[in-house]
Amino acid sequence: MQIIRQCLLMMGLGLVIWAVAAQAQTSAVGLATAARAQTNATLTFFQSADTNSDGQVSQAEFAGHAKTSTFERLDQDKDGMITLEEWKAVNHSPEAEKHFEAMDKDRNGRISYPEFSDTADWKSALNDSFKSLDRDRDSNLTPDELTGRPMFRLLSVDF
Repeated sequence: MQIIRQCLLMMGLGLVIWAVAAQAQTSAVGLATAARAQTNATLTFFQSADTNSDGQVSQAEFAGHAKTSTFERLDQDKDGMITLEEWKAVNHSPEAEKHFEAMDKDRNGRISYPEFSDTADWKSALNDSFKSLDRDRDSNLTPDELTGRPMFRLLSVDF
């Protein structure tokens, strides 16, 4: 299910802003704009992911933030559930309905956060992504560990 890969990537960290800005801008002024966008995205990520406000993001905070923010973006009507229509709005693959049904464990036609989270835990590379970002191997991320890293290929979920 490529859609969760894309959503976790784009929604979880929000650093796609940096990637788009970097690709769209080629001048020195454009690069400065891209750098500011990356810094702002990194700070935004830390402010929302650092739930205990200790200035670091643990592996649990990292995964929780990625899953929660992805779920919130997929849940377009904000009713706490993802419907097949909401899922198909972002997943245009021929297997979209099959992927949806695989996540809908209770077969009620809607995906709850626990169902989504369980699937992301099982099918995602969040732990591997966290480890690749944790350069000093202290089991916490700091803003410096994200600066300058290409985020757009680190998070993935394979179905």
